[in-house]
Amino acid sequence: MILRSLAFLLFLLTASAGLHAAEPLVRVEILTQPPIAAGQQVQVQVDVLAPNFFLSPPKFPLFDLPNAIVTLPDTGAQNLVETIEGQSYAGIRRTYIVTPQTGGDFTLPPAKITFIYAAVPGQPGSEGSVTLPPQKFRVAGAPPGTPATAQRITVTQKLDRDPENLKGGDTLVRTVTVEALGMQAMMIPVPEFTAPEGVRLYPHDPVLSDKMDQGQGSIGGTRVDRVTYEFEKAGSYRLPAIEISWYDPATQKNEVAEAPEVTVSVAATAGFTPAIKPPEITEEAPKRPDYLRLLPWAAGLAALAFLAWLVPALWRGLRQWRQACRQRYEQSEAYSFRQFSSACRSGEGAPVYAALQSWADRAKTAPLREWLSRGGDSAALAQYERLEARLFAATAATGSYDASELLAGIAQARNKWLARRTERLRPAALPPLNP
Repeated sequence: MILRSLAFLLFLLTASAGLHAAEPLVRVEILTQPPIAAGQQVQVQVDVLAPNFFLSPPKFPLFDLPNAIVTLPDTGAQNLVETIEGQSYAGIRRTYIVTPQTGGDFTLPPAKITFIYAAVPGQPGSEGSVTLPPQKFRVAGAPPGTPATAQRITVTQKLDRDPENLKGGDTLVRTVTVEALGMQAMMIPVPEFTAPEGVRLYPHDPVLSDKMDQGQGSIGGTRVDRVTYEFEKAGSYRLPAIEISWYDPATQKNEVAEAPEVTVSVAATAGFTPAIKPPEITEEAPKRPDYLRLLPWAAGLAALAFLAWLVPALWRGLRQWRQACRQRYEQSEAYSFRQFSSACRSGEGAPVYAALQSWADRAKTAPLREWLSRGGDSAALAQYERLEARLFAATAATGSYDASELLAGIAQARNKWLARRTERLRPAALPPLNP
């Protein structure tokens, strides 16, 4: 009897140890192979693995690293499913981009990544966290005068019209595009635009964009600069070439990418010919002084000069106002919800989930699970949970979500939320003046 009791107790201890053995894991890998030069992108791949499946996506923080710029590109997370020592794990993979500014040894700080996962399926979620291990990499110091580091930089340009067929007062728009492989857009050197004497230069705001190059396995950046040249008088002009200096770590050489100079020919504007000949002055008519006869012409030229200055200024102001309105709209909650609606039409889980999380962050309704529960939107909550199970479950989900029903449920919950917010912002009625 005693032996049986001991065996049963040993079995319980072993089973209990088995239940608690599966813990979240983290893997870190430096994808960029040495030698690494200062200013070169270093890709740090981080895998977060949790038993069974996630109930919330891991929160990857931006950490500080002395003498380096750390970014987390919004290129989407990669889902993983693995079996480790007989236990099913769901994983999320993200890639940090670390750009060291100097040479030396760099060690990743102990950044903490938090999430909620299903430690025991069918029970409430458990809070989990992992800490980045002290992964190290070495960076070679850059020689003096070394420009920005990239795998490749190209510079191209476009003109909105023929530069050999302009007249005095005309404008020419020059668009210069810098594409850099292995460099984020914000790190691309700013092109320098200059104009010769007699030419006015009007720069526009640059457009920056990043993308992941799957073939090269690195982040590439694009910078588009647009400037307008205004030619005040006739003549021949040379717009200087645009040069971008960069350092190629593969060849360890300084390189220069450029857009060639532009030769511009501006013809004189034809003189003004009145449509009606002024009446001739008779001998009896008093002769006006010469300067009085020139006053109408001077006034007309002044009016034309004022219009030539006013119209471009008004046009630039209108264009900047429209661009500001567009930027405000793209940062609004309504635009974010429109992106979510568009993603639902495709029905693909990952884009729908990403767009929904982006809207929740913009509307400050995250976490969505709690927000939907407080609002009593059970149908939308059920579709949201099916979507999470489909994306983050370690094994295939038993049910499937309906993108159109999810959109309808979230839209209904959003309408109620907007109505409550409008009611809160509505000013209270004034009390009577004579109670």
